Amino acid sequence: MPGSNRVAYGNEIYDTVVSTTCTYPTLAANVSGSNTQNIAGVQVGDLFSWNMQAPPAHLVLDNVYCSAPGVITTLWSTDSTGISTGSVTVNFEIVRPENPSALPANFL
Repeated sequence: MPGSNRVAYGNEIYDTVVSTTCTYPTLAANVSGSNTQNIAGVQVGDLFSWNMQAPPAHLVLDNVYCSAPGVITTLWSTDSTGISTGSVTVNFEIVRPENPSALPANFL
C-alpha cells in the first residue's frame, strides 16, 4: 500500500480470464504427463485457476504454472482409462500478486 512500511502480501495487480484450446498428451491408464503452451503476457509467479469446457471422460487437468515468460506448463492425468492426444478448451483465470516474493516459498 502507498506510504506503508508493510510488505504487501498478495494484493492483486492483475486479474484476467483467457480462453484457449489446450492439447493434451496421449496417456496410459493412471498416469500423468505434461506439456507446454504459449500464452502471451504470463509471468513466472502468476497464479492460475482453470475450468475445462466439455472435458473428455477420464482426463484431469491437475496443475498449471508459468514455466517461463509467455509459457505455461500443464500437468494432465487419467484415471483407470487411458486417453489419446486431443484438445480441449480451457478457461484460465490468471492472477498476478503485487509482491510475489513476499509470499511463502512453498506457495509459488
